[in-house]
Amino acid sequence: MSKRDLILSTAKAIFIEKGFRGTTIANIAESAGIAKGSVYSYFASKIDIVKALILQSDEKGCRLVEQLLENSTLQERALLQAYLAQEFQEVLNERSFIQVFMTDDVLVMEQELMSVVQECRLNYHLSQQRVLTQAYGEKIKPWLFDIVSLVNGLLQEYSVYLTLDEADFSIERCASLVAFCIDSSISSLVVSDLEPLLTRENFPLTRDLDSEQAQREKAESALIAMRETCETMDAVERRAILDTLQLIESELDKEQVNQTMVRALIANLRPYQSLQRMRRQLADATGVELI
Repeated sequence: MSKRDLILSTAKAIFIEKGFRGTTIANIAESAGIAKGSVYSYFASKIDIVKALILQSDEKGCRLVEQLLENSTLQERALLQAYLAQEFQEVLNERSFIQVFMTDDVLVMEQELMSVVQECRLNYHLSQQRVLTQAYGEKIKPWLFDIVSLVNGLLQEYSVYLTLDEADFSIERCASLVAFCIDSSISSLVVSDLEPLLTRENFPLTRDLDSEQAQREKAESALIAMRETCETMDAVERRAILDTLQLIESELDKEQVNQTMVRALIANLRPYQSLQRMRRQLADATGVELI
């Protein structure tokens, strides 16, 4: 385990035990068996540590979705149910930390932290779009954003029962019920004469993503984040990643971008687990399929 990961895992345990306000950087350093200054060499504050923990959770969620989508035997409701069960299990796994986050006003009111949460919320929605599209195909495309909202709404409500209310029910039964409800809604919507309420143009989390400038900024942000992340890796991995990022950047600077080349270069970064969230962000920003 790297020193950064040690700090994060230690801080998480202490946040759960003492709460955010009751935890100090000195507590974290002492429990991790490192100097206080070592913590500050990675994180400027407790808020920065919480941000890193949220991003770490987001990256794990994205990896789990990737693994799920690689299972070609799951179709339609079965795939949706597997995704839901996976999400509910992660809620249970992280229940104690979620309780700390959701019940502390200092964290909820922190604007910079909320920006990170909003970024992860977008990734969450994008993952749901991928699951639904693979499960149900083209027939749901007009309704995709409305269906994502239905999935997310039910997921969040039952997740609150599991976390804040500490409800005791089977996550498999819950996933089965929610999947049945969503599957029934999809069956009804695709044959209805209703017009979709939400589209890419008015969906609050993605309505600004289509502008060329916004996409360029998102790609640059992903490239910068990857460079920063690889600084903690060994020299060989760091060199390979930096070389790939340089090739991607050079390609994106061309007047006529070779999308096939960009897709292949982003695929080259797949072995590095800590880059997966940013890899997905880069693929989305450049309009290429993530492989």
